[in-house]
Amino acid sequence: MISNKDDKSYNRMRKFSLIMEKFWLVLAIASLLVVFYIYYQNRNNWNSEMLTYLVFPALAGAMYAFRSFMRKRLDKTQNREE
Repeated sequence: MISNKDDKSYNRMRKFSLIMEKFWLVLAIASLLVVFYIYYQNRNNWNSEMLTYLVFPALAGAMYAFRSFMRKRLDKTQNREE
């Protein structure tokens, strides 16, 4: 049986996980839009070194996937305990 204190702690942690998950998704989309903007501004001068700009959206997307995985794992663990 889960106490009221543990339930509040779980709810706070779940809320934080959802906020961080959405933060990383927004950051991934925003940084991808910035990369597209940079590409269209420098279409004629685009070179392979500029592909490093794609690292930022990729990292943010990976963090989103990680946070989503961890939130689902937290939910699964909490459901088993109930």
